[in-house]
Amino acid sequence: MKNINRSIKVLITLVLILSLFGCSDKSKDSDNKVKGDEKLYKDRVITVIVPNIGNKLVRGPIMEEAKRFEQQTGAIVRVVTPRWLDTINKVKESLVDPKINFDIFVIITSWGGSLFSENHIANVPDWVKDKIQWDDVLPIYKNSILSWDNKSYGLPYDGDCINLYYRKDIFNDKKNKAKFLKEFGYELEAPSTWKKYEDIAKFFNGWDWDNDGKIEYGMVGNRSMGFASILQFFTQAAAYTKHPEDVAFYFDIDTMKPRINNHGFVKALEDYIYIMKYGPKEILNLQIHDIRKSFITGEVAMAIDWSDMGTMAANSEMSIVKDKIGYALLPGYDKVYNSKTNSWDKQLNKPSSIAGNWTILVNKDSKNKKLAFEFASHMTSAKLTKKLTTMGWTGINPSRYSHFNDIDAWADSGFSKNSAKEYLNTISESLNNKNVMVDIRIPGASRYYEQVSKYIDLALRGKMEPKEALDNAALKWDEITDSLDRDKQIELYKKSLNK
Repeated sequence: MKNINRSIKVLITLVLILSLFGCSDKSKDSDNKVKGDEKLYKDRVITVIVPNIGNKLVRGPIMEEAKRFEQQTGAIVRVVTPRWLDTINKVKESLVDPKINFDIFVIITSWGGSLFSENHIANVPDWVKDKIQWDDVLPIYKNSILSWDNKSYGLPYDGDCINLYYRKDIFNDKKNKAKFLKEFGYELEAPSTWKKYEDIAKFFNGWDWDNDGKIEYGMVGNRSMGFASILQFFTQAAAYTKHPEDVAFYFDIDTMKPRINNHGFVKALEDYIYIMKYGPKEILNLQIHDIRKSFITGEVAMAIDWSDMGTMAANSEMSIVKDKIGYALLPGYDKVYNSKTNSWDKQLNKPSSIAGNWTILVNKDSKNKKLAFEFASHMTSAKLTKKLTTMGWTGINPSRYSHFNDIDAWADSGFSKNSAKEYLNTISESLNNKNVMVDIRIPGASRYYEQVSKYIDLALRGKMEPKEALDNAALKWDEITDSLDRDKQIELYKKSLNK
């Protein structure tokens, strides 16, 4: 009996010691821990603004994770999801109206210029970098998309890059190979240049190459007027005009003179228009979801698209091309226009495109800045983004070294292991390219894009010649630059390029 009582006393003592240590640990002001019986951020409110761009793309994971974060921390996370066209205006309105407060902005890259230049965004503190494993984030994003004037402002939610997708099964067909070789004089394989892309599109256009009783097409890509289309035009134009020894692309870095009507851009637009004849007849009206559908349902031989195409082809119920897809870097051009010498340099030029990224920013004037960074850290953690990248519906693509390491995770989402390796290797190679095209990231970006989009659409529809269209766009760009103060725009353009 004495031994039993002694054991009970020892047990009670141990429980008391452990509970003391437990209370001490809970008093720490750390993520997802509690103080006493109350959650760390109980009833504190933050508001996130993220645009509704259709389905659950980009905003869906944020809305889902907001609920989990609330349960873990006791905080209240309000998620505001205006239409795409309304979002940037609501962001700008909030910066001048004290009654409107957004603690977190989820924005497309090109919207960042006004926010960074006017000092509205908080620098990413070291404790956040440690928490989200900053060293795991690919340099191409840290050094461009997530930074401004060589300071870190963005958190890595999405890593977008544009690549080429093609039907590997029909490219490898022996009859197709022999026929193509006879007609064009070289082997049928993933095109290394835009000229070869054009040849292959011509070859596969207008006949039933998969024997399903329907006529198929050679290519598909964004051509309908809008943001996605203009990003894809600049993606193709980069091969002609993004010189590997020149960090600038859209403007001369010291004058802000537009480059978009130089010989390189004009040739790029001519080819961009010409290739449409080998795509679906309704290509000028296809939206981004239509383009992805046309490829994954077997209507076209090649597509230029963001990384979403790979995951959608692998895990969409309507996909008939699983394990039939080849992945390749963007085609290049056999010479590149040198804007400094106003002449062509004879060399193969194959830049990458990381246009259209989504990043998470914390408002510098947030009343709950630490809580905002906690939620931003949660959304951009290595673990969560790794899961989101494998799901076609999220709109979130690889941005970290760790996103490429777990083939099993990609296989679980619908890829075969071989296809997952090819997909990831292509993206990895694209993101390791030192010559890269990024978005316009200065104040007025939306105005610049709007004007060039309008004139390029006129050229696409045959209502204006390519040179005339780009000359008109360049004039409008000069007007926008002057209206915003050219000297200031020059300074901000350099900061946007971290120069």
